[in-house]
Amino acid sequence: MLSSGWFWLMVAIGVFWALGAYNRLMRLRAQVQQCFDALERQLLQFPELVQQLLSEVVSAPVAAWRSDPSQMQDASHWSRLQESARQFAMALARMHEHPLQAQSVEQVRQTQGELQSAWDALLEPQAYRLAVSEVLQQRWLAQLLLVQPDTERFNQAIDQYNQAIDEFPAVLIARLYRFTPGRPL
Repeated sequence: MLSSGWFWLMVAIGVFWALGAYNRLMRLRAQVQQCFDALERQLLQFPELVQQLLSEVVSAPVAAWRSDPSQMQDASHWSRLQESARQFAMALARMHEHPLQAQSVEQVRQTQGELQSAWDALLEPQAYRLAVSEVLQQRWLAQLLLVQPDTERFNQAIDQYNQAIDEFPAVLIARLYRFTPGRPL
């Protein structure tokens, strides 16, 4: 049996198939990482915008606040926004290490929502809306629009990767080398 040419042909086909399946899974995993890197560059703009906003407000107080201090609410809005931006940046840093882990994706999704709600709560009072320059408000909205295509590309890469892991016989290689499915953002 071992001297049969058919046996060795089947072994060679099996080895080449396994190498091909492994390389495909590695390529798809790298594609997910590339898509996440592009998305991360866009998402990191939000904490930078928050820092720019805070430095603008601290350096140039709004005349409306000076004339009517009753419009000014406590600093909890500012601290909430700053804390949300810090948490968001930390969640992105953790996700950068493991973009395929569901827990990392969930943390980014949650802190992104907290950051957006903190931004919205800050802009609700008229005095704060006046403090935030039109340019910053427009940049925030533009950033929201810029993130969508990168998020879609990341989600498509995750879907392709997950489909490749679930296909038989690649599922055997995926289990052997612990390729875990990812979660879309």
